[in-house]
Amino acid sequence: MCMCRLAALPLLLVATLPGTGACAETPRSWVGFVTDTHCGVNCQRTSDMKPDVACVRECVRKGSKYGLWYGHHVYELAPQSKAKRFAAENVRVKGRMENDVLHIESIALAPPQGR
Repeated sequence: MCMCRLAALPLLLVATLPGTGACAETPRSWVGFVTDTHCGVNCQRTSDMKPDVACVRECVRKGSKYGLWYGHHVYELAPQSKAKRFAAENVRVKGRMENDVLHIESIALAPPQGR
């Protein structure tokens, strides 16, 4: 086998490993609040512990990105246009995660808990 074929073999093997980009990640669902990436989990909160919509929109207007507050982390949402109308709302996002960016396939209000 020539050296050029031997050099390409490791690249071929890496490209076929799970999670390396050869296979698209299966979309999954996340439930959390739409906030902004500047304030994140420290966004001003209303009396019902939701992020303050005025604070979220102001931070985005100043250059921050919409993000999903999930657990103790905020993941940037893409595309931003799909997240905009859900500022400070509890949502269910279906999509795929790539480099801490949640790529939205669908987004909708999450059903209220405890009902």
